[in-house]
Amino acid sequence: MPADQMGAAHPLHILLAEDETVTRLAARVLLERAGHRVVAVEDGPAAVAAAAADSFDLILMDLGLPGLPGDEAVRAIRHQPGGGTPRILMLTASATSEGQDRCNGCGADGTLIKPLRLDALLAALSRGAQTRTPAADPASEPAFDERAIGTMQEMLPAARVAELIEKTVAVLRQHGQTLDEALKKGDLTIAGAMAHKIAGVSGQYGCVALRRAARALEKELEEKGADTGGQAGELAGMLTPALEFLERCAAAARG
Repeated sequence: MPADQMGAAHPLHILLAEDETVTRLAARVLLERAGHRVVAVEDGPAAVAAAAADSFDLILMDLGLPGLPGDEAVRAIRHQPGGGTPRILMLTASATSEGQDRCNGCGADGTLIKPLRLDALLAALSRGAQTRTPAADPASEPAFDERAIGTMQEMLPAARVAELIEKTVAVLRQHGQTLDEALKKGDLTIAGAMAHKIAGVSGQYGCVALRRAARALEKELEEKGADTGGQAGELAGMLTPALEFLERCAAAARG
């Protein structure tokens, strides 16, 4: 369904808390195109402060926020005096049981698996408070979903689309380098965090196979404490074609 056909009957005032710039920009564009008013912040303390200062119909809270994790930010918001009871949905790219448990146990009303899709958001809102949208990464999915880029092209000037994609290329390349360095040093905490970030960014920009590999590596590192299944190598193998795909999309946008 085209994004411009997925607006709510009653536009919402939405607080979007997401630390990755390229993901936050893409999500904000989708929400605003659907007719909603959006306040976007990039860390946990800013989310708590914004919720205290204004009244929101909906809060979309990323789990992995800096400063104060998303689940802790939700708890802080729920305990604010006179803050009302806004609907809160967690956003996460996590494939791990620990990540899901944190989302489910913090007092949020549900969870949406990244990348943010308006049809999934509307379904979550229509089904009520305890909606949790499960992840779906079947191996039969294509490596790339060009609709993600196509949606942005429908909404933004071509130069702006190209700029966003180019920033995404730089972000993914840096995350990939940090991941590789962390694995070489045996720093599984940083490696898991980078896999999580790669999953979130790549999914929002249509790099489906890279997202799938990143989620698999994150899960492997959490559950087994090591990459025993060669998931890091699979992710590395997916990163180069993903970057090439995005670079082609940026060049096409610039004409």
